[in-house]
Amino acid sequence: MQGCSTDNSKLFGRAVVLEVALGCHDVIPAESERQALMAGTSKGFDFSPNTVTSDADDTKGYVENIVTNSDFTISFEGEVRKRDKLDQFGVGKYVKYYNDEVKAGRQPTIWVFMDYGPVVFAGYMVITALSSDGGSNDIVSLSTEFKVADSDTIDVQLTPDEVSVDSVALTPATTSVVVGSTRQLTANVSPTDATDKTGTWASSDTAKFTISTSGLITGVAAGTGNATFTTNDGAKVGTTAVTVTAS
Repeated sequence: MQGCSTDNSKLFGRAVVLEVALGCHDVIPAESERQALMAGTSKGFDFSPNTVTSDADDTKGYVENIVTNSDFTISFEGEVRKRDKLDQFGVGKYVKYYNDEVKAGRQPTIWVFMDYGPVVFAGYMVITALSSDGGSNDIVSLSTEFKVADSDTIDVQLTPDEVSVDSVALTPATTSVVVGSTRQLTANVSPTDATDKTGTWASSDTAKFTISTSGLITGVAAGTGNATFTTNDGAKVGTTAVTVTAS
C-alpha cells in the first residue's frame, strides 16, 4: 500500500472555509465539533443595517442617521463532489438536516463559524437559503445562506496574529534502529505557540531507512543516514543521525 497523505487544502482553499456544527444556542460547540461545510468557492457577509433619519434636525445641511437594527447575513457557495469522503460536515448531511428540521416543525438552525481575513464570525443562525445548480456531472455547485437565529450568540473577533517558526529540533538527536524495526522521531517546533507547526519528513537514503509522514523510521538495510524535518513555515530544518543495524 502506498499510504500517501491527503491534502484537503487543495480542494477547500485556505481562505474560503466556513465551518458548521450542530447544537443548541446555549452551548458553543468545541473546536473538535466544528467541520468544514464543503469545498468552498466563495463566501461573504452583509450586516444590512436599517436606519432612520430625522427631518426635524435641519440645523445643518446633512440629514443625520441612526442604526436601529441589523439584518446580518452570511452567504456561502461551494462545490459538491458526489464521491468525495473528506473531513467535512458534508452536503448530504446538511441537506438532510434541513429537511428533517422543517418536517419536524423546527427551525433549521445551526452554529456557523467563518474566517474572513482579519476577523472571525461566529453565531447561532438559521438556514435561509439552500440551492444547487448543475447537471449530472460529478461536480455541481451549491449555495446557502444564514441569518441570525439568536442575537446573543453573534460574535466578531479579530483574527489572532500569526506566530512564525524560529527553529525546529528533532528528538532524539541520534538514534539507531534494527532492520525491519521502527523508531519514532518527534519534531519540536519553536516557539511553542507557532501558528503553523506542520512540515515534511525525509530520509537521506531510503535504501537504508524510510520515514513516514508522522516521523516513524523503518530500518531497511544496515548503514547510516540522516532524517530531516523541514517546516512549511520558514523552511527550518531539524536533523537526526540514524544508524541502521542488521537484525
